[in-house]
Amino acid sequence: MCLWDGINAMPLTLLSQPGNIVLAALLTGIFNLSARNYGLIVSLPFWFNFLQVLITPLLAQKLDARRLCIISAWLHCIGWIMLTVALPFLPRADTSLTFWVFAGGFSIISLSSAINGVAWNGWMQEVVPGRLRGKYFGVRNRLLYVSMIAFLLSVSGLLALMEGSLLAYVALFGAAIIFRIFSVLAQQRMTIGSGRHPVAPQLPWQEQVGYVRADPTLMKFIGFSAMMGFTINLFGPFFPVFMYEQLHITVAKANWILLFGPLGAAASFPAWGRLVDKFGNIPVMVVALALWQLFNLIWVFVNPGNICLLYVVSLTGGLFSAGYGIGVFNLLLKLTPPKARTMGIALFVSLSSLAAAMGPPLGGYLISHAKSRGYDPLLVYHSAFIFAPVFSLLSCLVLRRIREAQASRITDVVGAMRNVRTVASLFGLSFLVNRVFYRTGTKLKRVTSE
Repeated sequence: MCLWDGINAMPLTLLSQPGNIVLAALLTGIFNLSARNYGLIVSLPFWFNFLQVLITPLLAQKLDARRLCIISAWLHCIGWIMLTVALPFLPRADTSLTFWVFAGGFSIISLSSAINGVAWNGWMQEVVPGRLRGKYFGVRNRLLYVSMIAFLLSVSGLLALMEGSLLAYVALFGAAIIFRIFSVLAQQRMTIGSGRHPVAPQLPWQEQVGYVRADPTLMKFIGFSAMMGFTINLFGPFFPVFMYEQLHITVAKANWILLFGPLGAAASFPAWGRLVDKFGNIPVMVVALALWQLFNLIWVFVNPGNICLLYVVSLTGGLFSAGYGIGVFNLLLKLTPPKARTMGIALFVSLSSLAAAMGPPLGGYLISHAKSRGYDPLLVYHSAFIFAPVFSLLSCLVLRRIREAQASRITDVVGAMRNVRTVASLFGLSFLVNRVFYRTGTKLKRVTSE
């Protein structure tokens, strides 16, 4: 039931993420929003992730994690319905009406998503045993990304068929809303927990804050996540805009290129989950983050003559960001004190999102300012895309200073990834390696005799 819930929720969850390719095309292509206004709107999820810390712990005193998750999910659906209905009536220009309708709609969507994310994390801490989280969420995330791939394929097909018209976006949003409704109905049928381990009672929020502040490891992890939130999101949401403006790629083709990202993630999630369970979260996160950002430097060299490089950066981005993402989630659940579960997760989301919220508006301002000063737009984007890889690699030094119980050395993870089977499993090719190296019966004898 939990897997069915996630699969149905994925299309609308994808559309709610800041800077996703569909919203980038809608806001900058159909409604012609400037880079500055676009940056402000895509930063809204981060701002509300920050503000939810004032609301979620109070709600958690009256509602358990399951009920809070379900109620916020229904509010998320309502926000998307309102915004989708308003789309045909908006002027297709960067007017104040257009901006404020999008800002208001995404405020409701972002607030409900922020509360829902914290409640869902708390719910999963109750449901999934710690010893199985890496393996379980590896398999679960693979299925979620398979559904994302199916949705993105439908995005490419529909936008190409309807030539990127506004009606195509309305149809996409409508279909995603229907799937989300089925997702919430599935959540309502889920039980609260396994029943074997009683859930630790949640203390008043003032005491929870004290528990969190007294934990130096958790505070260091929150600080690291805040730094990474700003680093990744300063110019990250402008990758799709760069593809449309400077590379002159259609929305359908850009969607096809970026489809290789979730494809790589779907193939590698179970392997990353097993590595996390075996070696710990932090060593896996360091290796995955470093590889992810090294390949992200390819953006600096992309121009209209070598667009094929985008397939490489998309595939490797999905492959290695999956390892980093599953490590962040598992480490958060591992470090959060059980008695301060809601506040610990809420503070993590709030502070890391506050830093991330500052990124897109500042990035949009810097890009617009550089363009207005007469700098070559291609050079402006290339210069901007150097920032995240360089500072992310430096952030690995900070991550290494966070202590995690029973974690292995980074060299152990690197050594494991030299293994043929481990590398093959990251690419979803375990079946091929097993076929080649573990033949049995007459075929093995024939190979040996030859």
